[in-house]
Amino acid sequence: MPMFGRRLCASAVFFCLWALLGAPAALPAAVVSVSLPPEKTVAGPRLILGELAFIDALSSEGLGLAEAISRIDLGEAPAAGRTLVLSRAEVEERVAAARLILIDTVWSIPPELRLTGQGHVVDEEEMKKTVLEYLARTEPYRSGAYELISLNFGALPKAQPEEIIYRFVPQSGSNPASLSGYIHFIVGGRSVSRARVAAQIDLTVPAVVAARPLSRGHVLAEGDLRLGQVPFAQAKEALTDPAAPLGSALKFNVAAGEVVGDRHLTKSVMVRRGEAVTMIARQGGLKVTAAGQARQDGALGDVISVTNLSSKKNVSARITGPNTVEIIF
Repeated sequence: MPMFGRRLCASAVFFCLWALLGAPAALPAAVVSVSLPPEKTVAGPRLILGELAFIDALSSEGLGLAEAISRIDLGEAPAAGRTLVLSRAEVEERVAAARLILIDTVWSIPPELRLTGQGHVVDEEEMKKTVLEYLARTEPYRSGAYELISLNFGALPKAQPEEIIYRFVPQSGSNPASLSGYIHFIVGGRSVSRARVAAQIDLTVPAVVAARPLSRGHVLAEGDLRLGQVPFAQAKEALTDPAAPLGSALKFNVAAGEVVGDRHLTKSVMVRRGEAVTMIARQGGLKVTAAGQARQDGALGDVISVTNLSSKKNVSARITGPNTVEIIF
């Protein structure tokens, strides 16, 4: 039998004693009514009954008892954002521990009492969302392709009374494929705490790769290279423009799909001293060609001295292709 019904069990004992003595069988009228809601949000460290229940003094005689009941401590309150569930029996047991005489009270207690601490707790899903938002707006992730493999957090702060705003700050020099940093917890416009973050990311970025197997000494031409997606760790020294190294020679054999970087390249001599060259002069939209003779060896992009065979004048020209130069004005 539960401790509380319309009256405490002690009321039944009281009635029996009165009946044996030949006294009237009527129970004394209730002077206090106590009603607990099934759910309640609570603030503070303790569960005080007067802050949880509706307590009414039904007559002037019940004022003192109602005041005493309101001070009953049901125990420790749940932390902010957490929920504590008490059964009816647990509530009755905690009330009984107050050792008040409750014969003249009427109680209404739900089968379960759900108590939730008031405040905001750190949300790990929001933390993850903050890191993903950082990846979406930051190079090299924005131009690359990435997948978040794992995300680990350090010690998280306690609940806060106000809404929490999350801000990720990467550690200086952090490896994009093994990202580390801190999430700052902003409350009321200031950082109240922070938590360490470590993320493993499968990141690929655009880089120049060989379109087909290429041999050492091969002079790169159009179609030899293409842009591909490669793991971040392999792209550290990779080129990003397939046209940039055209005309350079390879120092090593390169397999199809292999990353091509500066370390693979050496300048290929395109013009040799004494050779005939085609000289190109541009002025606005006008283009003029003339025959010339190289006075120096040179590779693609080098500036060399060239003799105009018509005027016999020496001019400076930039090598733009095999035996082709463009006059610099």
